[in-house]
Amino acid sequence: MSAATITGNERLRGAMVAANVTIEGLADHLGIDPKSVDRWLSTDRTPHARNAEAAAKLLGADAYHLWPKLGERHRSTPTAQDEVVACYPMRSTVPYGLWRSTLAGATTVIDLAVANLLFLADAVWDLPALLADKTAAGVRVRLVTPETPAGPVTGLGDVFPSLLSVPGLRLSTHPGLRADVMRADDDLLVTTPIDGLTPALAPVLHLRRLGSAPMVGGYLATLDHLFATVTPTRPASSHLRAVAA
Repeated sequence: MSAATITGNERLRGAMVAANVTIEGLADHLGIDPKSVDRWLSTDRTPHARNAEAAAKLLGADAYHLWPKLGERHRSTPTAQDEVVACYPMRSTVPYGLWRSTLAGATTVIDLAVANLLFLADAVWDLPALLADKTAAGVRVRLVTPETPAGPVTGLGDVFPSLLSVPGLRLSTHPGLRADVMRADDDLLVTTPIDGLTPALAPVLHLRRLGSAPMVGGYLATLDHLFATVTPTRPASSHLRAVAA
């Protein structure tokens, strides 16, 4: 039997009920009109691949199970434009909760290349606890921050001192770090520096990897190169405690 019958898309309806997500809640998460979600439920209409993947992730379901026709519509070779979820002219125009919700939704990988620690501390108020929970749940969490003249752990220790003692969290520094790149699974929030502008005024891209990832792939390669050339960070005192134990 098709996922969409006379009564509509029962697979989608069941996934929403199981996840306790309303029509309005799903629409708000995707940034679309609730009428679009209502049409997905009442007809066999298949959403754009980007919305389908984002909806499935929120519902903890597989997009191709919810919309079997999705593969017929999805191009085999996505363009870079397909991967752009949103583009914000400056950091203050990014929905405030997006920074935390993106990290909170990660189930596999979190990479943080963070030049501006103070901003991240403000945007994700419970970051140490969130990263500690994700690490304990088996998510690979890597964080790289700039080196400071006072020492490799000074900046991180001043802003997020409790991160220095989270077991399994990969902490490091890099002397050439300028941009802020936050990756959570297939979603990236990227601050794009512009000479002469402070980071707060630089544009921010919300990207989502699709297929061969013509755009996101470049950032993922950059992250891998960055983490391959970092200096691992752990305060000397933690090593002393480990030896004493």
